[in-house]
Amino acid sequence: MNRHLKILEFALSTLLRHKTKNILVAIVYTFVVFTLSSVLFFSQSLKKEANLLFKQTPELIVQRVSAGRHGWIPLSYRETIANVPGVASVAPRYWGYYYDPPTRANYTFMGADEIPPEIADFVEGSFVTPADRLGCVIGDGVAQARMLETGDNLPVKGADGKLYVLKIKGTFHAASQLLTNDLIVIPVADWRKIFNIPDDAATDLVTRIPNAREIDTIARKIQERLPDARPISREQILKTYDALFDWRSGLMITTFAGCLAAFAIFAFDKAAGMSEDERRAVGILKGVGWEIAHILELKFFESFCLSVFCFLTGVIAAHVHVFYYGGTIFVPMLKGWSVLFPRFRLTPHGELSLIFIVYLLAVVPYLMATLIPAWKAAITDPDMVMRG
Repeated sequence: MNRHLKILEFALSTLLRHKTKNILVAIVYTFVVFTLSSVLFFSQSLKKEANLLFKQTPELIVQRVSAGRHGWIPLSYRETIANVPGVASVAPRYWGYYYDPPTRANYTFMGADEIPPEIADFVEGSFVTPADRLGCVIGDGVAQARMLETGDNLPVKGADGKLYVLKIKGTFHAASQLLTNDLIVIPVADWRKIFNIPDDAATDLVTRIPNAREIDTIARKIQERLPDARPISREQILKTYDALFDWRSGLMITTFAGCLAAFAIFAFDKAAGMSEDERRAVGILKGVGWEIAHILELKFFESFCLSVFCFLTGVIAAHVHVFYYGGTIFVPMLKGWSVLFPRFRLTPHGELSLIFIVYLLAVVPYLMATLIPAWKAAITDPDMVMRG
């Protein structure tokens, strides 16, 4: 044990003797680990949050496709869908997007004569009822963007060119930001008037199916009875979000490809061979009686100390960046195009497995790239090494 500690001490002193080069290596190394860890932590947590949220969504959503695009669905489709065996209930949904020029943001407008159950607990203020004409409940992001409070007025421009003034009856509190940040809920009649939607149409139809094993069969039967309908199951939405976050995380890593390429070139250079000074040092150590195993242990300690230090620094920095500061650097690319990003603290999910993946990708290749040339120099005759 004393011999191993002495070799470790010698390895640390060797790193300090070449501190300028090692500091530059550590900066690049740490940044690579930080980038990779942050992207993996962020995308994995977003996927888990999406999975938790979508557990509350309906089993099947039916839309109408017109000319290859999402169109208004007739309310008469409700009866056809309700007659499909296995369907428990069918309810229309009224929603759409509104671009707000002052804030250059897109709001989600939902028409409802009462707050949906999944977000009703987050309302601060009164409910929107049919009697509250031009009354609304707004999300925290809308309130902050327009500097509004309960009792203020929110002007919006309708599809007919007229200006409608909405009276704010309540707001959604901060705990619901992931669901309601850009949401505005208004009565259905006002929603139809603002967006000029006919009385016999809705955005889509929410279909409740008690038996999850029948969802695909029911979706196929709906498509047979209504050829222009497009049933979308909850599982399809989850798979789409998983693919989207995977694509965005890959795009994020590609953005930092220059740094990754620099690290790969450095690792390849290490694997290609040691510098003249490093080979001469190995030859001297062999000349004074060091064995091949001792030299490999020395080089292992050098690489291990440097790589583990950079690995831990990068992972800890990524954890703080993502789970305490909300992944500020990567938010615009990983969350999407909306300017009203919900402010919420992500929760770690499967972090240990992700850390293990980062370790395999960053530490193990570096150790191998260092030990291979050290072994080549250690098995060479010391006189030949020192003569070059």
